[in-house]
Amino acid sequence: MEIAIPSSSLINERDDKIKYFKIGMIARACAIFRVRHVYIYQDPAFDETHLIKEVLEYLETPQYLRKYLFPLKKSLRYAGILPPLKIPSHKPKDLKIGEVREGLIVRVAPDGTAWADIGMKALALYKGKARERARVTVRVCSKRPLVVEEASPGEYWGYEVRRADLEGLLKREDAVVTSRKGRIPLPDEMKRKNLLIFGSPAEGVHEIAEKLGIEMENVDVWNMFPDQGTQTVRLEEAVLGSLALMNYTKWVV
Repeated sequence: MEIAIPSSSLINERDDKIKYFKIGMIARACAIFRVRHVYIYQDPAFDETHLIKEVLEYLETPQYLRKYLFPLKKSLRYAGILPPLKIPSHKPKDLKIGEVREGLIVRVAPDGTAWADIGMKALALYKGKARERARVTVRVCSKRPLVVEEASPGEYWGYEVRRADLEGLLKREDAVVTSRKGRIPLPDEMKRKNLLIFGSPAEGVHEIAEKLGIEMENVDVWNMFPDQGTQTVRLEEAVLGSLALMNYTKWVV
């Protein structure tokens, strides 16, 4: 699954702690339902793309790599209070031969020999070529000495955050816009869609698209919360609820 949220996702929030909490809820929903990509598209009304992207990427990064990729800065002052994702790439300190872990190349010798930090006290010798500061996925070959090689994860490994253009997202055949103005989708239809596009707390996708001069012809629009009991459904609630419905139909219905 993939989701798209606007740069104005935090437009109604003035308290920084609430902003971080909201991003954390979206990150948790994405992790629970194995979202592969989170797209952030531009809304002319408000732009906090940098903050949203940075916090989402911080939460997705294994704790032992954050010291390299996210130096201490004011913009991340509340990130530590958010609940961890605990996805498979966030490994404990116990090391097993053959397991797959995330690492970062921290040193490359003149002859090309590279060492990676994989969350242990000692650096791991990396079998292969890599550039310094590259994030790598590795398999543990031996513990003494600590040696790793390039690998591909066989399980959900986290999401990637990207900036995107709303018009391009709407043109995708597997895209669907979520809105209370839409129709109730059938389970078979839900199985064929892979990208959910959400509006902001202030405006729906239709209104944002109109400001950008984008026509929404031939775009599926679904109401994921028919007969809702509240006046509005918050963005973080919409993401969690919609992903839960999509997941259920793909596995059970």
